[in-house]
Amino acid sequence: MTVRDFFRLDDDHPFTGWHMAAVVLLFFGVIVAVNVVMAVLATGTFPGLVVQNSYVASQGYNNLLAEARAQSRSGWRMELDAPAGLITVSLVDRDGVPARNLTVTVLAGRPSSTREDRLMALVADADGYRAAEALPAGQWDVDIEARLDGALAYRERRRVYVSAE
Repeated sequence: MTVRDFFRLDDDHPFTGWHMAAVVLLFFGVIVAVNVVMAVLATGTFPGLVVQNSYVASQGYNNLLAEARAQSRSGWRMELDAPAGLITVSLVDRDGVPARNLTVTVLAGRPSSTREDRLMALVADADGYRAAEALPAGQWDVDIEARLDGALAYRERRRVYVSAE
């Protein structure tokens, strides 16, 4: 018996339980196959991993909150711009005086993938700090960290959009 004979329905070959079983198996087989493909593609582009060990990271959470409170009390403000993908950062204190002698780094990555993550050290210029390389077009999550004599002075995470122009 061939597949064509199996699915031939006429007066001599009525629709039976075997036909219904084949339809149900095909229906759910397609659903399972699509779900497997989607899961493989989703975990292949973004593993969902933010920290290697969430328990260890949670042990330093109170320190992270204390740093955030201290940063808020300091009154520092940050201006971030990314014209043509070139990240520029200017930091000023509560009196509007530009912060100098900082080591500023930016960890940039796509929101949905870890493939293009990059760590960039910004160099000081007249207006603040500037990246040496430009980011390609699209959305980026940037984590800016400024250190003064090795101690964390300022940290902020923002999403920027770089236009294709």
